[in-house]
Amino acid sequence: MSEMAGAVRVHPFRVRPLPDEPFDSWLEASAGATRSTVAEMACALGLVEQEGGRAVSATSWMAAQWATELTDEQAARLERSTGIPAEQFQEMTRMRFARHAIRYTRQGRISFRCPVGGMAGRYCPECLADSGGRWRMSWQFPFTFACVRHRRILADNCPVCHRPPRRTGHPLAGIPHPGHCHNPVAGAGTGPIASRCRGDLTAHPERIAAPDAALHAQRRMMQILSTGEGRFGIYVDAPQPAITVLEDIRLLTRAAGVALCDGGDLEMPELGAELLTAVPRDKHEWTWAGPPTAAGGAVGTTVAIAALEDADRAVRLLTGRLAVSTSYTGQTPQLQRLIAASLGRTRRPTLFLQAAPASDVNPEDRARKVPAQLWDEWTTALTPRRINSDVAASALAAAVVFTGTRLTHSAALALLDSTAPIRQVTHVMRELGRPAAETPALAAILNLAAYLDAHETPIDYKRRRGLDCTGLLPEEEWHHLCARLNVQPGAGARHRRARAHLYRAITGNSMRRAPEAWDAAGISPRTVMTFTKTLPDSVGHELTEVGRAFLLRRGIDEPLSWAPPLATHMEPAAGRSDTVGEWATARPVRGALDTPSRSRELVAQYGEGATTYELARRTGVSRQTVSRVLADGNSTLRRGRPITFVIDGDWLRERYEKEGMTLRQIAALVGCSAPTIAHRIQAAGIAMRPGPHDRTPHPLAGHSRLLQRALVGRHPIERARRFLIAAQHENVRAAAATIRTTQSSLSAQLARLGADVGGDLFVPAARNRPMRLTPIGERLARELGRALAADPHAQATSPTEEEKSS
Repeated sequence: MSEMAGAVRVHPFRVRPLPDEPFDSWLEASAGATRSTVAEMACALGLVEQEGGRAVSATSWMAAQWATELTDEQAARLERSTGIPAEQFQEMTRMRFARHAIRYTRQGRISFRCPVGGMAGRYCPECLADSGGRWRMSWQFPFTFACVRHRRILADNCPVCHRPPRRTGHPLAGIPHPGHCHNPVAGAGTGPIASRCRGDLTAHPERIAAPDAALHAQRRMMQILSTGEGRFGIYVDAPQPAITVLEDIRLLTRAAGVALCDGGDLEMPELGAELLTAVPRDKHEWTWAGPPTAAGGAVGTTVAIAALEDADRAVRLLTGRLAVSTSYTGQTPQLQRLIAASLGRTRRPTLFLQAAPASDVNPEDRARKVPAQLWDEWTTALTPRRINSDVAASALAAAVVFTGTRLTHSAALALLDSTAPIRQVTHVMRELGRPAAETPALAAILNLAAYLDAHETPIDYKRRRGLDCTGLLPEEEWHHLCARLNVQPGAGARHRRARAHLYRAITGNSMRRAPEAWDAAGISPRTVMTFTKTLPDSVGHELTEVGRAFLLRRGIDEPLSWAPPLATHMEPAAGRSDTVGEWATARPVRGALDTPSRSRELVAQYGEGATTYELARRTGVSRQTVSRVLADGNSTLRRGRPITFVIDGDWLRERYEKEGMTLRQIAALVGCSAPTIAHRIQAAGIAMRPGPHDRTPHPLAGHSRLLQRALVGRHPIERARRFLIAAQHENVRAAAATIRTTQSSLSAQLARLGADVGGDLFVPAARNRPMRLTPIGERLARELGRALAADPHAQATSPTEEEKSS
């Protein structure tokens, strides 16, 4: 029967803990003094379950857990067995010793990225010799690099195996030898204790003297950790918590490492040549976690402490050693100001805007006056170079909302657009802090916020942001609009941009929030603004009427668009000029005949007996143009010339369908052109075979724009079926084996299908990662699945491989 030592016996022989000794060192010293294993000592102390005096639940991670944190029950058992107060044991754990500098993960563990994360395992050989091989708690943290008592830099590695001596815990089945390395080494022995280094750590041959500046820095670090705050140098007037002060020191230490590796001047001759020579000069080893050695930690931390005690030194240290896009939100406000000064800024742009005079207007009320993406002309004027205009428009709108408030950027963005990419938006604000952009851009945002607070706006964007715009400007309405104005409707891109122009004018939203049924590929604030600038006045007026009618149907009597005057808030950018919008007319020549008087004249002449050929010669246009004008004028056209070729429909069906002759072959028999035969086939009601370049969508495509691009050409259903099969496999080779075709043929078919629909359908397979669908591929798979399910006979009509090869 297993038991936890509820009746823990009192030990007659007890080892007293030393000051600053960690619990795992005391446990090993206790086991070594009694020549017992760590597991046996843990059983005697009631830390693990035992049966017959033997541990039944001891695992290798337990020792590390005891050294990190003890439960109240464990501490109570230790007190009963040793007579040492439980609170003293609690003080010997890492969690209690570094409680002011610990950051936890969501799972409740110590975060590896907090300033005390990781286990340094450095040591002072003289201290080990003096204490009989017992360790100090402070050595186990990365912020310790020097022994103040012996005035030396700590040793990093065992002199025998050349590895950190306590990177792993002592084996539970081994008897400890205090002061000796317990790292596993290669050897013929087996078991937990057979192959151990056993190097004498007290006999380390290297010794680096610690200068006074390094010892001062070490004392300052221990003072920060013990008091839980920084109250020196730049923190004198406003003390800061230890955890953020240590983050400041870590950032400055990394900057010192960059300066040292680049051969820069650290401005600290008191460090001495011996210490500087021992510091590694590879900047890749100076990671965010800290310097790689105790010597590097001594130099970096000493420079960092000196910089925090002198603000001018800190600015000189940081200048040129931080990227402009560096995120420093985790630093103290004092260091944030110094970082901004090193980058040529007065302060961080977000703080600059938040520090504006407070307004009586609620941020939610201001958000009603601002679109989710700032007005196009404002975005163009304020966006820094190399920044995506779509992200910048969202960032600038949020900046206007949080100006003069305590809102964070993400909180302001949530009032406008909860789907916006917050990290990219924050990057825009850092770019606004560049010296060339700070004065005009930030000042313009301040002025704009004050203007909105002082004036009522004609548009309530909060109401408009939630409108359902799925039925806005369908393609048929767009074509009718263009036909009335005699302009080219475009091949599809112009319609998408016109609809995006209306959507952004109505809602102020990003195209990310456009209805899913729309094809918004390639639409951004920049493309919409370019489209708006090149919009002819007549088309712009018609689109405005379409948008106004859309709003009125939803009970909103507001102008379609509005924007604060840009010129009154900032100087317009030099070199900008308005582009005159002009589109090609749909029927250029007919435009000259579309005047009412000219049309009536043609109708009258035709009624008097003039032929369309005569009218075409008089007006200088084609006969077809004259016929269209007459038809628009409600004139009944007289019968044209008789049909030259009379072809029997049954004979034509016999040649085309049963014998499979081509249009050219039939035309050669009749003595006419292939287009004439095509017209006769259509007139006879015979279904035309799709040609190799036929782009007529399959009937299953319906009204879906995506399926209309996918289900075209020869054998569109077979191509769709192959795509759906490929989507179920991890790579193209496996899909080709299922279809019984070659990998190259299937790859080419999938590539052509992707080109037809306008994007790659698959993310290629890689090592340990199967092939997967892209967003457009997922959408195509859903729509094809629904279309084929609606007509189960579609796949049965697909040609086989033998039919294709023949």
